[in-house]
Formats: sequence, C-alpha cells, structure tokens
Amino acid sequence: MTVMNRAIMNINSPTSVQANAVQTGATQIDASQLLALLHLSSPALPIGGFAYSSGLESAIELGWVTNEAELESWLDGMLQAMAHLDIPVLLRLCAARINNDAQQIVYWNDFLRANRETYELLFEDDQQALALVRLLQGQQLEVDSLPEEPAFMSVYSLAAQHFGLSAHWAAVGYLWSWLENQLTVASKTIPLGQTAAQRLLVLLKPILLAHFAVATTLTDEQLGWSLPGQVHASCLHESQYSRLFRS
Repeated sequence: MTVMNRAIMNINSPTSVQANAVQTGATQIDASQLLALLHLSSPALPIGGFAYSSGLESAIELGWVTNEAELESWLDGMLQAMAHLDIPVLLRLCAARINNDAQQIVYWNDFLRANRETYELLFEDDQQALALVRLLQGQQLEVDSLPEEPAFMSVYSLAAQHFGLSAHWAAVGYLWSWLENQLTVASKTIPLGQTAAQRLLVLLKPILLAHFAVATTLTDEQLGWSLPGQVHASCLHESQYSRLFRS
C-alpha cells in the first residue's frame, strides 16, 4: 500500500485546477487586510499549533512517510481532506456570522467536532480553540457568540470577522499556516532539510489553491471526509513511546 493510499485511500488530486481559477471573493486586498491576514496566519500566533502534528509524527514513526516525495503525497491528501471538511465548514461559519445565524454556527460547529475521529484529533482542535479564545479575550473581544464547546474553526471565523478578513482570505491563510506547520513537523522528525521544505512549499502552493477552489464549490451534502490512514496513525500516536508532538 502506498503512502497516498494510507493517507487518503485512493483520493484523486484535482491538480488540473489552476491557481488563477481560484475565486477569492475579492480582486485585491488592501494593506490593512494583508497585515491582518499575516497576523492571523502567523506561526507566532500563540495558539500552540507548533505542538501538534495531526498524526504526521506517527506516520513518520511507522515508516509511511520517510522522504520528500512521500511527504508531498501525504500533505496533498491531507489538503484534499481539509478542502472537503474544515475549509467549507469555515466558509459556512463565516457566512453564518455575517447573517447573525446562531443556529447555523452551532450546527457547523458540532458537525466539525463530530468529524474529529480520534481522541488526539479532537483534543488538538479543542486546545487550539481555547487558546484562540483566550487570545481574543485578551483583546477585549466579545466571545459570547461562540458555542459552549467551540471548534477551532468557530473561533477562527470569529477572529477573521474581528480582523476584518473575508472568509476566503481567512481560509487561504489558514491552509498556508497549517502547511507551514506540517513542514516544520517533518523537518524535525524525518528529518527534512530546510531547502527540501521550501521546495515542497513551492510545489504545494498550486495544489493548495486547487483544493481550496474545490472547497468553495461543495454542497452541504458533500461535506464530511475520513482519512483512514491518518486516523490509524493518530490512534497509534496515543501510545507512541517517544513523541515530540501532542498529536
């Protein structure tokens, strides 16, 4: 079984979709929005993203991801899964905030949490959500509109609204931040050199945008995605003897 099959069980990559086909909902972004986007997607944002690998550390330990090519395949699969779950849900949460639709916020919040298939993946989501809540509260932002048990994307949509970002820019920023973090994980554990990591970032840029383009087209009935390989790796990570990351 190839690493791609382990990660996504024969998902086809929509690499034929070009970056210039992505509709961002805006033709330009002004300097203040750019700074807000950089701020929200920065790895320095104190939400603890650097502490989690989302199962990648275990996949490396198991020998599923051992080199640059296998890592590219794994990340491509993960990005496609996010394009069928996290990102379209984020877009719906942002729309619900614009419409002040509390019922839809709760619905998509609970939908996302229900799709966290292991203890560690749910723990990762919960802990990052709580960290972002504390950050927003530290800026005297009202967070009462959040569900009782907020998913990270629920809090992220609130932060995007607070920062004045469109849903599409916020989503692209999130994907980029996630990708950078995954390559940081790989650099520490494969190990992957800095030049190789930067090479993968360049290769995955158009793939990231292609998956994002798909995410903007999905209907509600098409959402919800399972990665059996990631789930398996995440379960095994709970009892992995030596670990650098919390998931």
